[in-house]
Amino acid sequence: MISLDISVAYQVILFVVLLLILNKVLFQPYLHLLEERERKTTGAQQESADLELEGARLRAQYEEKIAQAQAAGYAAKEAILQDGRQQRERILGQAREEAKRTLESVRREVAAAMERERRLAATEAVAVAAEMVSKILGRRVA
Repeated sequence: MISLDISVAYQVILFVVLLLILNKVLFQPYLHLLEERERKTTGAQQESADLELEGARLRAQYEEKIAQAQAAGYAAKEAILQDGRQQRERILGQAREEAKRTLESVRREVAAAMERERRLAATEAVAVAAEMVSKILGRRVA
């Protein structure tokens, strides 16, 4: 059988005292250290997640601004092209009008020159005919 004497009681008391001392000196600081590490890790993970969300938000904002800039550039380009088309049409219209006026002027000049030449040819034809008649008849015809 097991005999219980006073040394067992001392050992139990020493064990409890040692347990209290170790709890205060070793276990509690170690548990606080683990809790602090967990809190920092969780905080860092949360901060990382927040930074990822912020990065995604900034990226979306950047892409939206790029899209707006591209749209504005495209609109400006289209406005410039439209302005160029309008100027081209205006210049071509002016050139057509000028060409039409010049062509009409040339046609009038040609028509007037042809009329002068017809009259001249008619008068010369009469003179040539009279000369031919005089040569054929051998005398001058009035």
